[in-house]
Amino acid sequence: MNTFRPLFLAAALFTGFLFISCNYAKNVRLLTGGEVKRTNFVQTLPFEYSKGLIVVGGYINQDTTRHEFIFDTGAFNSKVENELAKSLRLPDVATKSNSTAQGNTRKISVTRLDSIRFGETTFSKIGAGKLIYDQQSASPCIAEDGIIGANLIKLAHWKIEYDKREVHFSDSPFGTEQGNTVYSLPFKRPLLSGVPEIKIEVNGRTVSGVLFDVGYNGGLVLPASFAGSFQSDEEQIVIDQSTTGIYGTNVDTLITKKLEVSVGGYSSRIPVEFSSIGKALLGNEFLEHFTVLLNYNRKEISLIPKREVEISPGLRFIPGVLNDSLWVVNRTVPDSPLQLGDTLMSVNNLKPADVFDNYCDYVMNIGSLLDAEELEVVTKDEIPVTVKLK
Repeated sequence: MNTFRPLFLAAALFTGFLFISCNYAKNVRLLTGGEVKRTNFVQTLPFEYSKGLIVVGGYINQDTTRHEFIFDTGAFNSKVENELAKSLRLPDVATKSNSTAQGNTRKISVTRLDSIRFGETTFSKIGAGKLIYDQQSASPCIAEDGIIGANLIKLAHWKIEYDKREVHFSDSPFGTEQGNTVYSLPFKRPLLSGVPEIKIEVNGRTVSGVLFDVGYNGGLVLPASFAGSFQSDEEQIVIDQSTTGIYGTNVDTLITKKLEVSVGGYSSRIPVEFSSIGKALLGNEFLEHFTVLLNYNRKEISLIPKREVEISPGLRFIPGVLNDSLWVVNRTVPDSPLQLGDTLMSVNNLKPADVFDNYCDYVMNIGSLLDAEELEVVTKDEIPVTVKLK
């Protein structure tokens, strides 16, 4: 029998290679097969701006129910929530590895949407991952049905008007009105998707590889490896586990420095976060001050300023919910007596159930509790601590 082992091993390796190659080919076809079923059009969609994210409504295949999705240029491919995919009988076509900005990775099944319609305009043959949200993900509280990713977004040209809460798309690039001040920046994109990658300047130095990410509700975050290259007289360090993606949270150390940032020639002095997870993102807390045009023919983004960019520094402390009776420390600073993950008996003499009905109520309304200069908390050892938020 020993004489057959090399043959068996070779056969197994060859079978595995064929499976991987076939799966890769299926993913390529899913990502490249999309199209828009309309010509010479401009479609306008109202959107809900929820927790700093753009939420749009659409219709999948023949389903007459309107479903809500986060509009996300930073997502390589679109996603449909797994239970919704089951109810629509969407088949598994391939599998892929999917990672988030929080550094979490999952292997997911990928399906194909025969159609997804926004207003009167239909996109067809769209690849979409089947999304199983982590229990600690805030995303389903904002849009439970999934994500419109850059594999769909690349099929049209886009205009985002944050102040009007409208997103427009067309098969032709959008122009700018005469007299508008316009800041333009080129972008690169992956071959199989439309995720825009840009260059910016920070304190006069060029930083490449930044994702132009309207699926991120923060401002500018860069890898922690860059932090030592920039000096600032305003600096803060926090240890954080409050930021969630579709696959939950991760521990991050954030160094925040106030720096001069230039995006396409528009300059402002803003807080820049440097993340130990290594992400590089420009998000809505910066972009919402502009009308944004995405031209996929020229691979160019245009920013039309609507008001001066103002970004508040991040909070020094954020409590999370452990259960109905107990809080947990989700963000703190190095010199605080409170450590990340510490259990708290109360916040301002309140239990979580005194303030929030459920986890999504916490996600959507925690800001009201944090709209203060400081909080009074009690540790599990019944020690009272006053914590500053800003």
